[in-house]
Amino acid sequence: MNETHQPLSLARVMKVVLPLIIVAVAAYFWWSAKVHSAVREEGASSVLPRMLGKQTAAEDVSMDYADADGDLVADSPTDPAQCIAPEALVFSYVAEEEESVPEETWKELLSALAEKCGREVRYIHYTDVDEQLSALKKGELHLAGLNTGTVSTAVRRYGFVPICTFGNEADRFGYTMQLLVPADSPIKSPADIRGHKVTFTRLDSNSGFKAPLVLLMNQYNLMPERDFPWGLSLGHNESIRLVANKETDVAPIASDMLARAIERGEVDPSAVRVIYESERFPPATIGYAYNLTPELRDAIRDTLLGFDWNGTGLENVFGADVTKFVPVNYKNDWANSRRIDQVMAQVRTANN
Repeated sequence: MNETHQPLSLARVMKVVLPLIIVAVAAYFWWSAKVHSAVREEGASSVLPRMLGKQTAAEDVSMDYADADGDLVADSPTDPAQCIAPEALVFSYVAEEEESVPEETWKELLSALAEKCGREVRYIHYTDVDEQLSALKKGELHLAGLNTGTVSTAVRRYGFVPICTFGNEADRFGYTMQLLVPADSPIKSPADIRGHKVTFTRLDSNSGFKAPLVLLMNQYNLMPERDFPWGLSLGHNESIRLVANKETDVAPIASDMLARAIERGEVDPSAVRVIYESERFPPATIGYAYNLTPELRDAIRDTLLGFDWNGTGLENVFGADVTKFVPVNYKNDWANSRRIDQVMAQVRTANN
């Protein structure tokens, strides 16, 4: 018996195969979406503890020094023998990889301090904040300028006593945390950040990391890695530059840093746009080691608060929006910053 084999037409083949292909492709994309979702969740859960560190909530609010008067700042030693009066005082400003405030800025102030204190005052620059704080605790550093996000840790752990900050003639001071985007960005509010790259400054920065992270997590349920890629610029000026040049989508920055960059002509204000502005925070702060002698502490305080900025390096660098040093009260002025630290500590504890 002869059998005749008719060739299969392409249409008949596709009628059978096409549904199978569609099902297979759909299954692949469903599986791929599940895998990528799991990876994003795992990435967020693994990267967040690394970003936040390992301290617990209890550790974050504890104090390493006596505080009998309840002002949340280390008391001076009751035993005069425990006070120090170094032959030369050492001063450093905010630790950062690239020095944004040059040494010459402080020339006139350091001369005034030397005259009032009756001893040499040296300047040193630290690139790492941990080294700076360690030097303060070991007695190698006696006067320091610290950024807002570092102050609370420095007070609790390293015996830092905040004295003054940068203010105006009305004794007003402070800055806001701003979320900055390119002027033509489609991002209109923090809710639109999902899927866009966020560039923080440093992990110890209040306005450049802590405050915006708490905002995005608590108010918008946005997590790094899971909901947006992120990076570090290591400085507010660099973050501002990245946004202005459209090299990142979003950057949290300090309002006073943006004002100075605009004043210096480093950024065109029409190139950037603010989509969020926070409550006010105290800016960078100058203080001394808690265990200096009473005479040195008084001399330093009097010099800082009475220093005339006119014609000095300080006026040249900071004069866009501030004109003098004004006194601070750590307990009151850092209350909102400490609240952010507490939220960070709770998140840290939950993710470790």
